[in-house]
Parts: sequence; structure tokens; C-alpha cells
Amino acid sequence: MKSRIILTMLVTALLSLTMLNSCTTKRGAIRQLQDLSYDLRDNSSYYTIKDWQDAAKEFGEIREKMTRYRYTPAERRQIGELEGQCARYMVQGIKNGAINGILGVGNEIRGILDGLGIKY
Repeated sequence: MKSRIILTMLVTALLSLTMLNSCTTKRGAIRQLQDLSYDLRDNSSYYTIKDWQDAAKEFGEIREKMTRYRYTPAERRQIGELEGQCARYMVQGIKNGAINGILGVGNEIRGILDGLGIKY
């Protein structure tokens, strides 16, 4: 009887940790997107070709990670706002000519913007 109670408590603890970790990872993806947005806002005017490549890759990886989770309508709104902010800085990079001369990065960022339905 005592071992059954201990086993039940152990299973409950494991399930709780799994759910907590999932929620943390889900919020972590939003925080990563927010951090990228802040970095683009503060530093994109100084970006090198490598910086733009890294930013485009990171944006894609974050969006891929987000497809693994279910988000509430409020979280989806926050994600949309952050994606829009990132896209705005990418569009500014295209308009300022910072990305135009870089075919690989320029096309990748244009693809991201097209995927979001943003005209530049």
C-alpha cells in the first residue's frame, strides 16, 4: 500500500515536471523572438552580411520551434506583433540597401517576408 502511494506521487511529480518544462519551452520561444526583435531594433543598422544571415536563420528556427506548440489567442497576438516588428526591421534593411547586394540573404529575408504576407 505504501509503495503504491509513493509510486503515485512519483508519477504525479514526473508529469508535473514534464508539463512545466513544456510550458517553459513554449514561453522560451516567445522570449527568443522578443530578444531577436530587440536586437534587430537596436543593432540592425550596423549589421554585416553575416549578422543578416544569422538573424534570418534564427528567425526561421524560432518560427519552426513555435509550430510544435499550441498557443492561446493572446500568445498568438504577441507572436504576431513580434514577427511584425522583426519583419519591419528586415524591410528597413532591404529599403536601406543593406541587404539588396547580398543575394542569398536578401532572397531568404524576402522569402520570410513573403511567407508572412508582408509587402516591401
